[in-house]
Amino acid sequence: MATNLAANARAGSFLLELLHLAGWQLQVRDSDGARIRARRGVVELEVTGASLAEAAGTVFARAMRSSRSNRGS
Repeated sequence: MATNLAANARAGSFLLELLHLAGWQLQVRDSDGARIRARRGVVELEVTGASLAEAAGTVFARAMRSSRSNRGS
């Protein structure tokens, strides 16, 4: 992971920790805007947001939807 989640605990990283524990590979860049790339198996997601918390919430929601839709496959 490209960022220290413990240092960003209040900025949405709890959701990123959950994704990491669920087997997602994460790349996080937090500068002017946040960018998160997440990959698990054949599913790849890329999200940008104004803040790390916003991007983390979006990537978490998309990851949960993609996990649910891949159960039947």
